[in-house]
Amino acid sequence: MLLLVMGMGLWMLRTHATSADLVAERKVSGNRFSITTLSFVNIHTANFSQLISFFNTQGIVPGGFDAKTVRVEKDGKMDVQYSLQSVERGGNSDFCNTLDLQIVRRDLSEVYNGRLMSMSVQDTLQDGDIEEWIFFVSLSDSNEAMKEQQCDFDLYMRTYRNSPGEDLKGIHAKRTLTSTITSGTW
Repeated sequence: MLLLVMGMGLWMLRTHATSADLVAERKVSGNRFSITTLSFVNIHTANFSQLISFFNTQGIVPGGFDAKTVRVEKDGKMDVQYSLQSVERGGNSDFCNTLDLQIVRRDLSEVYNGRLMSMSVQDTLQDGDIEEWIFFVSLSDSNEAMKEQQCDFDLYMRTYRNSPGEDLKGIHAKRTLTSTITSGTW
């Protein structure tokens, strides 16, 4: 009996048999799998701690502005294509559409200059790239109807493979920074 059990054990070790009913295995030689990460981080410029809310501007008046910084960083092997856009979450749509946005790089080259709600930027980060941007939001409209209004919006960034409008499938990254801007009286 001992010889029979030892013989069956040796046979199972050699044949790799298990108690499974079905075994399926597929090996693809030469295939490599790589993941790239994208960071879109609102950081405190003094100590590099992450902040959750981006703009939280109270009482903006015509001619006034607020400024914030953000870092876009790629960590991985593949180049990253990304899009950045503003998305209205609530508040007064007319007020949101009167706000202006300018984005400049740390070297002061311009990334975007126009209406906040029309902002859409597409770009690629190469290996080791870090983008440090300065955002300026301003109000130039002095219309009385814009007094004491609120605009809630998100800055929405996502990676894409082929085109910015494609569905979120496969490996991707997305980040959102929330903001609120209220106007004052004048």
